[in-house]
This record gives sequence, structure tokens and C-alpha cells, in this order.
Amino acid sequence: MVVTGAAGGLGQEFCKLLLGKGATVVAADLADIPADLGNNGVFKPTQLDVTDPAGCRELANDIQPDVWINNAGILGAGQVSEQDGESMAKVLSVNLGGVINGTMAAVSVMKPKGEGRILNVGSFASWTPAPGLAVYCATKHGVRAFTVATAAELASSGIKFSLLCPEGIWTPMLYESVKDGSAQMSFTARKLLMPAEVAQAGISLIERGLLIGSIPKGRAVLARTVGLSATAVVKMTPYLARAGKAGQRRMRDRLAGETGSGN
Repeated sequence: MVVTGAAGGLGQEFCKLLLGKGATVVAADLADIPADLGNNGVFKPTQLDVTDPAGCRELANDIQPDVWINNAGILGAGQVSEQDGESMAKVLSVNLGGVINGTMAAVSVMKPKGEGRILNVGSFASWTPAPGLAVYCATKHGVRAFTVATAAELASSGIKFSLLCPEGIWTPMLYESVKDGSAQMSFTARKLLMPAEVAQAGISLIERGLLIGSIPKGRAVLARTVGLSATAVVKMTPYLARAGKAGQRRMRDRLAGETGSGN
């Protein structure tokens, strides 16, 4: 089994959960990965640049995975008018390009065997555009479209595709964004999700063979409904921005308490 973005909070939880089930887990990332995330399975940290299609294909050929989880992603918050091309290109290449590269690499070895499972990690941003996260939203919308279209193309291949769309998760990616006004929309929930519960939801999708799942379900319905209307997105933005600002304040206080640092 392959987990990309394994050095981050959600990626580590995917690895821990799979190892707890006795799986052989190839934890892939460019960043350093903790040496020990579980004792029941076989843990194999490896370096992988998900923006490199040849590297993804080489890894797939080497290990012949039966499960591939495309989890790697970055936030890249910022006003579009103020972001530089390089930073926007990085968000596109990691969040969308990485999913495409990983999926195609996995398909190349799963299709001849007639079986396999691919989980792509999307977001509530796969449904609803969020000001301040325009490029991130574009990538997550793309991940949803790509996953569904590929699942349809390969419906008779024996490969099962799943898309996980969680709301904001309290991971290092958001730790770094608690003071960033452009990232307010990631903090609109009264309570952010914890990585372990999101990883469990993702593994459940794989095990049940479901195409799309969102967490938490109640707010997912709201996100999908709002996303159907561009007018609703625009009109609700001021209210969501205030909720996000309050959420950032709560999480700054929490982070300060956990680290012993000030705001």
C-alpha cells in the first residue's frame, strides 16, 4: 500500500491505521518521515516527488501496490491578485498533478491484474469555492472531476476509486495558517476535524468500495448545496469570513496552549 504525503498529519494517520491492520505500507514523501508509525505491519518510508510522473510510475512498478492513497497536498492560501505564478504553479502541480500522477502510476500496475483500490483526498473545497483559497479550490474541484471521470472510464477494470472530501483538519498545514487572513475559510467549522477520524473515514470508503464520501456529513450537505449556486457563494462569503476569523482565533489560543507560546 502506498500513502503519499506521509510526513504530514493526515498521511501519518493513514499509515498508522493501515499498519495497525497488519499491512505493508510504503510511506512516500519528500520531507522526513518518522521512523516508526506502528508495529503490526511492515513500514517502508521512501522519498517521492508526486509532481514527477516518472518517479510515481517507478515506485508503482517496484512495489506493485494493491492500494494507493493520493494524500499529498498543500494549502497555498492567498489573494489571487497578490500571489506569484511560482507559488500558484506549485499548488497546482502538487494537489492536482500529484493526484493524476499517482493515479496513473497505480492504474498502470493494477489494470493488468484486474484489481486495486485508489483513494484520492479531496476537500469540502471540491464542492464549494472559498475566497482566499481560489487556487486550492481549483485543484480540489479538479481532483473530484478527475476521480469521477477516471472511475467511469475504468468501471470494468476491477479498480475501485474513492474520493474523500473532509472539512478543515487540525494538522500542521493549518497550524501554519492560524494567522493568515486569506485562510479564514479553512476555519469556519466550530470544531475542526482530527486527522485520525478523517483517516478512518478514508479507509472505510476503500473497504466499502464507495466512490465519494464527505466528513462531517451534515455540513457536507450544506457545502454541496451552497456550491451549486455561485450567487450563494458570493452572498455567504462575509458570514463565513467572520466565522473563519473566530475559528482562527480559537485555534491560535489552542496552539498557544499546546506549545506554550504566545499568539
